[in-house]
Amino acid sequence: MNKHFRSLSMIATLILCAAANGLCAEENANAPRYAPGLLQCFSTGDKEEETDCRIARLVALYNPAGSTLSPFLEPGRVEVQWRGFLDIDLADDFTFSIEGRGHFTLTLAGKKIIDAEGDDLSKEKPVTVELENGKVPLLATYSSPAEETAELRLFWSSFDWQREPVPPMVLFHDSLAEDAHKSASLREGRELFARLRCVRCHGGAEVLKTSMPELSIDAPSLQAAGRKFRAEWLARWIENPRSIRKKARMPRLLHGTGSKENARDIAAWLASRGKPEKVKSAAGPALIKKGGELFADLGCFNCHTLQPPAQAGGPSRMSLRKIGEKWHPRALEEFLLDPDRDYKWIRMGDLDLKATEAEALVAFLLSRPGEPKKAQAFKRPPNPALGRELAEKLRCANCHQLAEEKRPAGIPYPATNNIAALKKGGFKGGCLSSDPPARHGIANFGLKKEQLSRLQSFASFHLDSLDRSSPVEFASRQMIQLRCGACHERDSEPARWPTLEEEVAHLVANRLEPENEPESPEEKFSVVQARPPLTWTGEKLRPQWTKKQLAGTLDYELRPWLRSRMPRFPARAQGIAEGLALQHGYPAVSEPLGKPDPAMVKVGKRLALRDGGFSCVSCHGVGKKPPEAVFEVPGVNFMYAAERLRREHFHRWMLDPSRVVKNSRMPQFADDEARSPFTAYYEGDARKQFEAIWQWFLEGRNISPPEK
Repeated sequence: MNKHFRSLSMIATLILCAAANGLCAEENANAPRYAPGLLQCFSTGDKEEETDCRIARLVALYNPAGSTLSPFLEPGRVEVQWRGFLDIDLADDFTFSIEGRGHFTLTLAGKKIIDAEGDDLSKEKPVTVELENGKVPLLATYSSPAEETAELRLFWSSFDWQREPVPPMVLFHDSLAEDAHKSASLREGRELFARLRCVRCHGGAEVLKTSMPELSIDAPSLQAAGRKFRAEWLARWIENPRSIRKKARMPRLLHGTGSKENARDIAAWLASRGKPEKVKSAAGPALIKKGGELFADLGCFNCHTLQPPAQAGGPSRMSLRKIGEKWHPRALEEFLLDPDRDYKWIRMGDLDLKATEAEALVAFLLSRPGEPKKAQAFKRPPNPALGRELAEKLRCANCHQLAEEKRPAGIPYPATNNIAALKKGGFKGGCLSSDPPARHGIANFGLKKEQLSRLQSFASFHLDSLDRSSPVEFASRQMIQLRCGACHERDSEPARWPTLEEEVAHLVANRLEPENEPESPEEKFSVVQARPPLTWTGEKLRPQWTKKQLAGTLDYELRPWLRSRMPRFPARAQGIAEGLALQHGYPAVSEPLGKPDPAMVKVGKRLALRDGGFSCVSCHGVGKKPPEAVFEVPGVNFMYAAERLRREHFHRWMLDPSRVVKNSRMPQFADDEARSPFTAYYEGDARKQFEAIWQWFLEGRNISPPEK
C-alpha cells in the first residue's frame, strides 16, 4: 500500500473509531500503532475475573473438552474476545459467515453484524455489510458450550474472491495495548524458565510432572565428547560459552581466579572420553566446490554464516568460521548425517544427507580460512581427574548425559534449593541476580535486566501454568526457534532466504554438472526453486501428514526437484502439527478418509485429461505415470493428494489458486460464479467438478490414471 492510501487509511480509521466509541481526538498522539494479529483474551466461565491474552493470527479456535486454550487458565468453559482492526484496501460489500458451535458475535465499526448461537453455526445465514477502506475496528466474542469441545472459524467473501477464512494479512491490533505487553512479558518468562532448564537443578515435586513440552528439552550428550570435540575448544566453551557464541544457552559456571585452568581440567577429562577417527586424505577442489554448492542449495546460510561473528550482520546466525576448532572432521560428518542422535531437541534439522554429501560439506567448511590463535600461558598442565571432580560439583549431569546409563529427564542429581524454597525468597539472588556472585556453580546466563524481571515474576506467581500446555502456543514458539521464516514466507512476512542469497552466489557459479544424471529432476527443473508459504498450513494439511513430514517418516519425497530440503524435527513434530491445526480451528487429528464414489471418480478422471478437461495430467503425475507436459516445474503426484490435503482447502485452492498462493503457476479454472467451461459435466458447476476430482484422489496410493 503506498503512502497516499496509508494516509487515507489512517483518516478513515480515526473517523470510524470516533463513530464507534464516541471519541473525537484533535491530534493522533494516542493513535494505535498497528501490529499484525488480533489481541485474543480468554476468561473462564467460572472465574471471569481471571483473564489472559495473547496475539492471534486468526479468528478461529478448536479446544477439545477438558483442555484449555491458555496455559494460564484452568480447563473449563471459556469466554474469548478478539479485538483489533480489519484492514480494508478498497470500500466494498463483504459477506461474513461462521462455522463451529457455541455463541459468537462480530462487531465492525461499532455495529454488531453477527450474533449467533447453536450446535452448528454453519447453518447461520451469511451476513453482508458495506465497509469503507482503512482499518475498521473489530470486536469478536465467543462462548464455548458447557463441557463440550469449543470450535469456531470466521470466513468472508466479496465480489473479488470466494469464501475463505479471514486471512491474517488483514488483521491488526494496537501494539501499545497494555494487555499485549503483559501477555508478551508473561510468556517470555515462562519460555525462559523452560529454555534455561531451571527444573534440572531446582526441580521440586510440583514441577516434575508437567505438560509444557519444552521442560523435557535435553542437552548434548557428552558421553563420547573426545570423539567429537577438540579439547582446546571445549576449554574455551566451558570457561565462558558466550565468548564463542553471544546467544549461547549454556550458562557460565566457572568464575574468578583459576577458571581457565579449571575449564581445561574439565575439557581434558571430556576429551579422554572417546578417540577421534583418523582423518582421510586431503579433500580435492572438486569435493570442496560440491560442498559449497550444497551449502548454498540447502540454505545452510539462513542459520549460519561463513563470516566471523563480528562481521556476520543481518539476522542472528551462527558463524561457522571457526568450526574446525570445535569438531574433529569425521565426527562432524557423523553429526551432519544424524544431528539429533545425541541431542533430541537440537534446533539443527536433519536434512537426510547422503554420506558423500556430508563429506563434501565438511570438506568445504574446513577449507575456509581460519584466524590466528592467541597463545596462552598456563601455570600447569590440565588434570583430567580434577576435571571429573569439578564436573560432578558443577552438576553437569543435570543437563548432559555423561554416564552409560541415561538419567530420567527432569530429575536433578543432586537437587539444590528446590522451587518451593526459592519461591519463598522471591526468586532473588544466585543465578537470578542482576550481577550473579562470582563463585563456581552459580549459573550466569547473561540475561538482560528485563529478562530477569520477567523470569522472576513468572516463577513467583505462575508456575502452575507448567501443568498445562497450549499446542497453539507451542507451535508458534517452535516456528520461531526453528527459523521456519528463513525458508518460507508466512502471512505478510517474506522469507529471509532471498535477502541472503547474494552472500553465497559465488558458491554456485559455474555449477558442477550432476554425474550420470542428465535427466535428474534437480537438473531438469532447476529454473523454479520456490518453497511453499506457511500461511495456511494448518488449514491446508492433514495434521497426521504434517507430523510425518516433520518427523521424517514419509516414505516418499514430495518435491524431488527442489535443491533445498525440508529438515526433520522428530522431537517437535507432533506438537507443531497439532498446534497448527488447532490454530486454524480444526481438530488435531483429521477424520479418516472415506471411500470414493465410483460414478464421480469416472468424471474426475475425464476432467483431468488434456483434451476436454482441466489438463491436470500435464503437470501432475498419477501414480507411476509421470506428468505429460510440464511447464517449468511439475506438481505433486496425485497419489498423495488425499492423504496430505484437507478436502475443504482443496476446494478453496481449486476455485482460485492465486488467492491462496500469490503468483501461483496453477491456472484458475472457475469464474467468479464458480462456473467452468466444461458444461458437459454437472452443467458446468465447478464445485461439483472439483469434488469429482477429489473423489478420484481418494483412490490414494492405488490411483489409476485417466485414459483418453
